[in-house]
Amino acid sequence: MNNLYDFNLQGLDFSTVNSAKRLSSILDDMNSLAEYKRKKDEALFKTAEASQEQKKLLLQQLEEVREQNKLLKESNLALKENYLTLKELYKMAKNEAERNAKEARQNKIFGWVSFAVGTVIAIAGIVVGNIV
Repeated sequence: MNNLYDFNLQGLDFSTVNSAKRLSSILDDMNSLAEYKRKKDEALFKTAEASQEQKKLLLQQLEEVREQNKLLKESNLALKENYLTLKELYKMAKNEAERNAKEARQNKIFGWVSFAVGTVIAIAGIVVGNIV
């Protein structure tokens, strides 16, 4: 038979062929697993790098927040001192206003008494002037 599809397979050990196919399949699986692990390790490494960069940024932000907090505490202290100063000035102004009101009342009384004494003297002067 001169047919192209006529193979003589006598003497061929099929167990060797099957073992080679199995070995090739196992090697392909191992290569796929190795590629998967490589990609996974690469992703983990990138994630770790990003995490470290994020940590650096967070530490910078923390330092800035601490600085702002320090400035706010100083500002609050200054505001408290200003409040106490204003409170003291208010008390002083209130006391002075009370003293001025008391003094004004005394001056008013003195003015009425002076007016009354002047009026009595004027009347006495008119009466005595008419008599003499």
